Amino acid sequence: MVLRFFVCVSLILCVICCFGQVDIDKMRSDYATAVKDKKLCAANLKILENAANSATEKGYLAAYEILWAKHMGNPFTKLGQFKKGKKLLESVIMKYPDNIDLRFIRWSVQTHAPSFLSYSKDRLRDKEFLVRNLYKLPSPGGRKVIYTYLKEANSYLKGDHVFSQAELTELSK
Repeated sequence: MVLRFFVCVSLILCVICCFGQVDIDKMRSDYATAVKDKKLCAANLKILENAANSATEKGYLAAYEILWAKHMGNPFTKLGQFKKGKKLLESVIMKYPDNIDLRFIRWSVQTHAPSFLSYSKDRLRDKEFLVRNLYKLPSPGGRKVIYTYLKEANSYLKGDHVFSQAELTELSK
């Protein structure tokens, strides 16, 4: 009887500890792939919808909401989905303007958003913020994912949006 009690308590503790948590490193590393992988985007969106609590988790929820718009067919539905994610992202950034992941997400969304959405005004400010602050991100794996994303983005950026060699060096620290 006592053994059953301890087994039940152990299972309950495992459920509490293991479920309802978001693996931010996975969300970060899946982010670029989810643009083209509808199933991955849907799976990560569902996890985030059910468990996002921290500012960073809510930022990735917003990011995946925005990415989900790319996988929708109807243009009006796409626009509504994009606006839903954008509204969430901007509200979280208003509360946590120094969150590195949030500024990275907004930079990447604004970099890739079509011009007719008129969502690009913070790109340079976010770029400068990332150059000055990426090294502060506590997760070495997270820093590497974001650095790699930014470095690869340089191939299609233009003008002031291109990362200089000095900026890339700063980002790599």
